[in-house]
Amino acid sequence: MSETDIIQTINREIIPFCALLILFVCVQAILFMRHALRFNHKYQLFSKQEIASAMRSSAVITIGPAFSVMLVVVSLIPLLGSVVTFMRCGVIGAADYELMNAQIAAQALGMSFEDHDLTAAAFTVAIFGCTLASAPWFIHTIISCKAMDKMAIKSAHKKRSFMPVLGTAASLGFIGYWAIDTGRKSVANTVSIVASLLVSFAVAKIARKVPKIADWSMAIAMVLGMIVGAVVNIITAG
Repeated sequence: MSETDIIQTINREIIPFCALLILFVCVQAILFMRHALRFNHKYQLFSKQEIASAMRSSAVITIGPAFSVMLVVVSLIPLLGSVVTFMRCGVIGAADYELMNAQIAAQALGMSFEDHDLTAAAFTVAIFGCTLASAPWFIHTIISCKAMDKMAIKSAHKKRSFMPVLGTAASLGFIGYWAIDTGRKSVANTVSIVASLLVSFAVAKIARKVPKIADWSMAIAMVLGMIVGAVVNIITAG
């Protein structure tokens, strides 16, 4: 049996498990949203306007990352199959992380996806490698979420709450690390990030006069930054 036949066969076998897992993710997201809204209604951490603004901004800024994941997914399907790719990226959403763990698991058995010598056992181990590599995220959630929940309840009764500051600090840390790590890889990346930053400042200034544009500031900065990066990439490549 060829590697392609093995991948197709295993993908057919795990369709029920894939559907069950994706259903679990959808239900989890709905329950999480329901709990968050109830929690906020009880402790009044954010106003209805702030929640609506956050939801609009979140919906917009997920478009860019979603496209980047889709591009990697297209390259992942020939290696893992459509069902496995959908199952793994539907749970974690990090296609490159999933592929890296699949490669590590296969190489541990002395095989590789590039060599087209993968056996059914090796491909199964690769799937388990992807799944088990995600376990630390869930363990971290179990350990930290309850503690964060208690701190949020305590801070809600205080006039000065640290929760908004904590959220802002976490976002700045994540975005800052990503910007430094991505920007140093090429001139186009650096120019794209700087352009996005300048556009963000410009939109924030305009938003003082036109408040409705504030929810779209990150989307505008992201799109214009990608355009500038693409132009610079073409110029430097030429």
